[in-house]
This record gives sequence, C-alpha cells and structure tokens, in this order.
Amino acid sequence: MTAGAAAPGGTAVGGSSGSPPPGAGPADGRQQPGPAGEPAVLLLPPAPRGWRAALAAGVFPPMLLGFTASALANRLVFAGWALAAAIGYTLLLRGIWAREGRPRRRAGWAALWLGLAFAAFAGLVLRHHEILDLGYRALLWPVYAAALTRPLTWWVVAAVLAVGGGLLLATGRHEAP
Repeated sequence: MTAGAAAPGGTAVGGSSGSPPPGAGPADGRQQPGPAGEPAVLLLPPAPRGWRAALAAGVFPPMLLGFTASALANRLVFAGWALAAAIGYTLLLRGIWAREGRPRRRAGWAALWLGLAFAAFAGLVLRHHEILDLGYRALLWPVYAAALTRPLTWWVVAAVLAVGGGLLLATGRHEAP
C-alpha cells in the first residue's frame, strides 16, 4: 500500500486524515471526550492545591517592579530582569513542587530564589541609579520615595528574603509532608 492510500478501515495510511491520532488531544490540559458512554479523560493532571497562588505571589511582584522600573528609567534591562526572575521562579516552583512535600521547604526555596533575583535587581539599580531616580521624580513625583531608587534598599530586601528562605529551609526539615 502506498502513502496516502486508504486502509481497510477507510483511513489514510501515512497521510493526514484530518483527525488527530487516538489518544491525542489538546495540549492545554482540557478534557477530551471519551468514546460513547465513557467519562472524559483528563489529559494533564490538575494543578496541586496552592500552586497557582504560589505562582502568582512569586511572578507578579518582580514583573510589576521590573516593568515599572523599565518605564521610569527608560532601560530595557529592567524588563529583562523581570522576565528572567519570573521564568526562573516558575521553573523553580515547578521543580520544587514535584520534589518537596513540605510546604515550608517549598517556601524556603522560593524565598531564596527571590532573594537572588532582588540582589540582581539591586545591581541593576546600582548601575542605573541616576536615570531611574530622574524618571521616578519626573513621572511619579506625587509618590516619590528616594529609598526606592537606592541600591541599599534592594540589597536589604534581597538579604531579608535570603535569610527568611534559609530559616524556612532549616525549620522545614522536621515538618511532616
């Protein structure tokens, strides 16, 4: 039989019949209806309890901070930092959720990552301090706080997150999964 020729069941062999192969379905985790009389099959497992909240809590603050700083300083590097911090957090969260059954230890690893990310942000603020401060004063003068454009502020945030993450990891060792 040649490619594209009809097989005894009426479907093309080696060609595209326009329908997905058996068992294939949408890649977004939606349910695919089963054969007549059978319940639908869930293609991807549902997200564990608390996963979406943890994802939002770790992704939105760096994204908001990075894109705001990018707009104020007119420097794309802040937006790049936000994307790197959010993608790294998402990948880390996925990995620790699969391997760590203890909530404190998961929170500890997440806090350590965010501490590292905010240390990198402090480095960016150190390098682009003047333009960030000027943009902040020009565009958000009613709510201007000089501390937000100082690298020391972000070093302190990074240190607090790192110390908190370390404490959560240390105290989570004996926590029941």
